[in-house]
Amino acid sequence: MRTSGYWAALTGAALTVGLTAGPTRGQNVTIVEFPDPAGFYQNTTLLLDGDVGYVPSVDNDMLWSFSVVTGELLDPDGLPLPAPGTASDPFLFANDLLAIPGWFPSQGIFVADISDPTNLTQVGIIAFPPTTNIQGQNVEVDDEGVIGYVAGFPNDTLYSFNVSTLSLEDPDGLSLPGNPDRIARAGDRVAMVDTTNGRIMVADVSDPANLTFVGIIELPGTNTFGSNDNIVFADDGRTGFVSSNERVLYSFDVLTLSLPDPDGIAFGTQSFGDHVAIYGDTAACIWSRGLAFIDLSDHTDLTLISNADFGGTVAPQGSATVAFTADGSMVAIPVVYPDDYVYTFEVATGNQVAPRLLVDDQPNYLTVFDPSNRVGVICSGVEADNIWLINGLFPVVCVGDLDGDNDTDQSDLGMLLTDWGCDDPVNGCAGDLDGDDDTDQADLGILLADWGCGTEP
Repeated sequence: MRTSGYWAALTGAALTVGLTAGPTRGQNVTIVEFPDPAGFYQNTTLLLDGDVGYVPSVDNDMLWSFSVVTGELLDPDGLPLPAPGTASDPFLFANDLLAIPGWFPSQGIFVADISDPTNLTQVGIIAFPPTTNIQGQNVEVDDEGVIGYVAGFPNDTLYSFNVSTLSLEDPDGLSLPGNPDRIARAGDRVAMVDTTNGRIMVADVSDPANLTFVGIIELPGTNTFGSNDNIVFADDGRTGFVSSNERVLYSFDVLTLSLPDPDGIAFGTQSFGDHVAIYGDTAACIWSRGLAFIDLSDHTDLTLISNADFGGTVAPQGSATVAFTADGSMVAIPVVYPDDYVYTFEVATGNQVAPRLLVDDQPNYLTVFDPSNRVGVICSGVEADNIWLINGLFPVVCVGDLDGDNDTDQSDLGMLLTDWGCDDPVNGCAGDLDGDDDTDQADLGILLADWGCGTEP
């Protein structure tokens, strides 16, 4: 692990990494390093559980735990995965259990006990039929955190498994009429991208021991899907969204097997659609040369909010992900061209909210976590194979800032007190922070709670 900062005066670090400017409060980066020959696939993801992160590596086939606060490896030796491993994705279950699909040494789910992050232990392996391949496939977890679902190929089968009993719930699985890749669960339904026929397959998982096929949602025209075309669901628990290679975002209903917006919405200008992230009524859609923000508030009429302005030609990696901030107003996304950068954008306008950050080789999986909007990104290049934990990449939003200078201080308090007692539903009040068209005790409470925001520590 090494720590570096953008401003030596703030961090005392000798190494400066490539951000040309930063917000008022400064930034720092902690880089989590792993013992050679640990490496990552381009589609490797990390799992965050409180202040601890987990990630599997290849070449030495290990599961690692690390502190997201200090970047230190908590179990320095890691937990060996049975060879050949080839694991890329960890998934969290109840009772401090973690599951990883891969080769152990045949196809299966590796289950680990992570109750003590400093001493990871193997619980067991759930064996899968030799006719299937689940390595690199995503897992969906039931509400109790005990049953998992995963799709296998080339036998095109959906499986259910139990991490407590280390067994398959439905040993034969559910045979599917197409090739499943990314899957997503909404209640008792699992939706799956069909990469063979360009459509959505839906299964009923209300009885994990007896999975049943519900039907197919056909999409208009010609559609194809790649391995990074994932499904996301709205908060209503039935409306899903998926982006095709042809750069069209569709909405679909897993209960009625219908398309609320039959034509979907096209985005981007060339090449392919990729990963989609959702926050409330907003979708962020990656395409081969950019990023689009889509309004989902009316599932029958998807509309464009904005396009991210990168200021030039860029290329996200095929396995790149985009992630929202805690309030959904901004996102972060990694690219590999013109260099290895992390960009940040405001959703409403598509404008960059901070200078792009130069990171190590091949940034792919990215997540934004905790209320302070820290960013975690896996760099999978041969010369990297590390994880960047970035503080302060997004500008600080000060809710008590009344004078527009990006901090909450004496000047703002003076404005509020000068406006004290204002009550004007027509023109509004200069000291109104809670949006109720007056300046009173509630506004003062908001300002005092935000006191010091945006000022130098």
